[in-house]
Amino acid sequence: MSGVVAGTSGRAGGGFGADSAAVGPVTGSGATALATTTAPALSPALGRVGLIWAQSDDGVLGVDGDMAWRVPADFKHFRAATMGCGVVMGSRTWHSLGGALPGRNCVVLTRRGVAGPTCASTLDEALQLAGAGLGPDSREGIYRTFPRVWVVGGAQVYQLALDSDLADVLVISELELDARAKLGPLHGRQLTLAPQVDYSRFRLEASASDSHWRPPSGDARWRVKTWVRA
Repeated sequence: MSGVVAGTSGRAGGGFGADSAAVGPVTGSGATALATTTAPALSPALGRVGLIWAQSDDGVLGVDGDMAWRVPADFKHFRAATMGCGVVMGSRTWHSLGGALPGRNCVVLTRRGVAGPTCASTLDEALQLAGAGLGPDSREGIYRTFPRVWVVGGAQVYQLALDSDLADVLVISELELDARAKLGPLHGRQLTLAPQVDYSRFRLEASASDSHWRPPSGDARWRVKTWVRA
């Protein structure tokens, strides 16, 4: 969603197919709290806790805490997947958004506290708070099989969820875009890179993945790949 995958209030466009060394410092949410492995009780078809992000062909999430591209159809996809759900983010992601994502229960993972949102000092606590008190699932189609609790950024929070074995589902929008070439010389700007995923621990869910590129939207063609805990 951004460099900061979730750096917008919306990111459902299109259906799914039937088959299926950083440049500059890496930045993230700044949250490094330890987590336990207890996940929320909510359990849709594909899993309880999801990670959702968009990345370029060269593995970039964003630059200087913001998006490095504009792909409106992917924004709609993000919104369709997360609407009515609980979302967990780091403090940098929160500040980059300028506030809460409408229609979602937002929890900020931080050890320093942030004015306004519900905050948690560990990822386990954040996931529990994000999943608490959610109403009926109003999502449609394949999105109803997706988790009700999401991690939406930044890079360090994604990595923490993966390293803590808390991720059941990965919903990754792949953009046909070379972000480094698009951005040109960084001149001190900081790239945010996609988390490191051990794909041997996941399987591709063909029913929720695109077998072909979707039509161009804004800066790029795009496609969704959904990975489920093996």
